[in-house]
Amino acid sequence: MQNSLDLRDSDIVLLSILARETDLSRFFTIAANAAAKIVGADGAGLILPEGDRLKYRFFEGLPPQFVALTQQSFDRTTGVAGAALAQNHPLFINDYPNSDLAMPQFVASGLTASLSIPIRISDQIEAVLALSWFKPLEQSLNMRQLSLATLFADFIGTALYRDKIESHLNQLAHSDPLTGLPNRAGFYQLMDQTLVRAQAGDRHTALVMIDIDHFKTVNDTLGHEFGDRLLKEISSRLKEVIHPDDKIARLGGDELAILIESARHLKDLQDIVRRISQAIYLRIGRDGEFVRISGSIGVCEIHPKETRNQNALMCTADSAMYQAKRAGGNCVVFAPPIQPDF
Repeated sequence: MQNSLDLRDSDIVLLSILARETDLSRFFTIAANAAAKIVGADGAGLILPEGDRLKYRFFEGLPPQFVALTQQSFDRTTGVAGAALAQNHPLFINDYPNSDLAMPQFVASGLTASLSIPIRISDQIEAVLALSWFKPLEQSLNMRQLSLATLFADFIGTALYRDKIESHLNQLAHSDPLTGLPNRAGFYQLMDQTLVRAQAGDRHTALVMIDIDHFKTVNDTLGHEFGDRLLKEISSRLKEVIHPDDKIARLGGDELAILIESARHLKDLQDIVRRISQAIYLRIGRDGEFVRISGSIGVCEIHPKETRNQNALMCTADSAMYQAKRAGGNCVVFAPPIQPDF
């Protein structure tokens, strides 16, 4: 007995493959190619809303003259995709060049017909599966084709939702909830990438460890809520004084770490560390009670030919930081062989 979609054995095998595929890009490639084959389309794209704009995330089987268009964003109210979103149902245009929804740049690319299927995620429309033709249609779509293409769009929606949840969980696992900075686990991931880039040897890459002086006094005198506000304030100040290529993390408590990748010369590195030290130096308080805040800072340069692993680098920078702490705080200690001139 056949079901309402008249699924063939090949369709069932394909759905079984999709059920086991966990990579979103590969999932879309398989599902989009299947949907395009079912309706006889030449290509397929996944369009995501970004505010009041629409932008392609993936595309398959599109001709070279169309690929450039997928790098652009479009007004959410325009085109077949925009109309499908507004009407909340699939929309098929079999004579695209003469449609009121036609966009000149797509006509110029040779688009002859278009099918846009809204994709729902948790009862909200979050994407559009756009199937495209670049040659005259031999025949119109039938209900089976449309139903199967919609089924694959639903599968893509499920994959998008799963990817969204996994991304959120990964962010939670690698982020500090108080400051929004990477946590220790996230920082180790960043270090992996930094160590690879450091092999190029064209920058003075360094690991900076920071311990906030007198933080316990802040918590004891002004309260833990004030201490949390202080951590967020210091995090914000540090982000303002470092380069976008540099990465900052909260490892726990009052301990912060920064990976410096923007310094081209030793003097640049020293200047960055100086700005970091100055950003932490502040006087805070309330109700007549004040605490002077500063930082004990240890710096370990990452040399291109070094084979030290993450733990060894962290230990070296930690040791330099504790030397700064034992010296009374509010100072910087560079791990050998760097000898700073300030």
